Amino acid sequence: MRMKCACVQAVSASYERLPSVATSMGELSNRYDDKENNDKDEMLVFFNDDDSYQTVLTERNLCCSDLCALLAVKNRVAKDVNWTVVEHWIDAGLERNLEDHEEVLAVHRELEAYSQHSPKRFIFRKDFRKYEFFANPQQFFPEDMVDLSAYNNVFPTNGPTTLLQTLVTTTAECPPVFSQVWVREPHKQVWAKAFLLLKDKNLYLSYKVQIVAKFLRQWRVRDNSLVINQERIVDDGERGNLQLFARLSDFNIYTTINAKNHLRAPTEFGLCLRAPGQDDPAELRCLACENDRARTCWLTAMRLAKYGKQLRENYRAFKNKQQMETLNPRDYSSYTVPNESVRSRVAMDFTGPTGRIVEDPKEARAIALAEGNTWKKKLRNISKMGVTQGIESGVHITQPWFHSGMTRDQATQLVNKHGTVDGVFLVRDSRTTAGQYVLTFKCGGKVFHMIIVPVTDPGKGGVFYSLDNGATKFYDLLQLVEFYQLNAGCLPTRLTHYLVESPTGPLYSDKPTVPSV
Repeated sequence: MRMKCACVQAVSASYERLPSVATSMGELSNRYDDKENNDKDEMLVFFNDDDSYQTVLTERNLCCSDLCALLAVKNRVAKDVNWTVVEHWIDAGLERNLEDHEEVLAVHRELEAYSQHSPKRFIFRKDFRKYEFFANPQQFFPEDMVDLSAYNNVFPTNGPTTLLQTLVTTTAECPPVFSQVWVREPHKQVWAKAFLLLKDKNLYLSYKVQIVAKFLRQWRVRDNSLVINQERIVDDGERGNLQLFARLSDFNIYTTINAKNHLRAPTEFGLCLRAPGQDDPAELRCLACENDRARTCWLTAMRLAKYGKQLRENYRAFKNKQQMETLNPRDYSSYTVPNESVRSRVAMDFTGPTGRIVEDPKEARAIALAEGNTWKKKLRNISKMGVTQGIESGVHITQPWFHSGMTRDQATQLVNKHGTVDGVFLVRDSRTTAGQYVLTFKCGGKVFHMIIVPVTDPGKGGVFYSLDNGATKFYDLLQLVEFYQLNAGCLPTRLTHYLVESPTGPLYSDKPTVPSV
């Protein structure tokens, strides 16, 4: 009988286990190194639209809203909720605005890890579409693209406009959106027209409008919430059924600078869905809309569907922080107090040998009115020297919305590029008529140029400024702009946002493209 030594097997087995121990030690070392690298701060570059840039030592937990506040200080511009950081892919022509709650360093490392061969950069830019849909949802959700019928019993209101306002601002919920778009599915080069439907956080696709209509009819209101009937609609492989195109929670949403050039799409108004960690361009899920109005609706709807109440909380957090900084009682002389009404003020009368406090409200109002009229008389006397002399050193020169020396083409280019919502405007000199000014603004996707005409009023003895041939007159351009920011008047829209020149140079200047850093 032959007997085997058990120790040989034990030794052999022990040698077989050594590689696994070494491998596990290597994994632990790699995990330790990864954790150590993730905790390190990095110096990142953030470009402006004029190709100037700022470098920021970015911490691991630095969110986009805090970074925008820091970049605003470094670029010497006012803090604004519309500032954002744009993730820009140079060769692919893709752009995505980072949300305020996103950690910038995590986004950068994800791009570096999975997209090393695609040049990209971060751009510091204003986007007025960022939260404008909370204030004016009708501009972003056209009636022909939104289905609100299922919400009538949940929010009984006077009409679709009020219903949409309530749905977006109160619940931060995206209504069902549908329209016909061009679609290019993954690993395909052919574009086809289809009907796209957004419900909850999912995008559905069908090449037959009857299927979409059937899906819309199945929504019912139960217990103050929207549910779908027991009949389930999924892609079961049969032709004509509604397909699940994408779950928005699994994708980032990008716009294309020009889908015709970069994606060979039928139109230039493109959208792309890219999953984090995805580097292959063939994996992109691409859409092309008929116009910018439809693309803006889809982009806003996808953001609202994906993030929901998080967007509303981001907006409120910025406003609350801004209000706390503005109402800081410790330093009234600080630049964070733009409105003097915050200070404690009393009416004083210095007409006598000694000053006295005016306690009668009517007397205080009369004194304020008299002082205002005195200032207006001084302005009218100065304006008699000439049409432009009186206002040339006026308050509009220091206003951020005034662009001196800008041409019509430059104004059109600037407003058309950055006028993502109705009412974006600037004021410039008239290049054809001395003494006149031009209000350039955007409404309904078009750029308008309206002449601000100086009007002489013999009765009041001075020169006034008007947009409607003297029907409504203003003492200066500042008063005119403030009026149309509150009232539409003769304009098709109220003035909402103004465009400023970049501190490093005008935004409308043409400069060569600088490669990413």
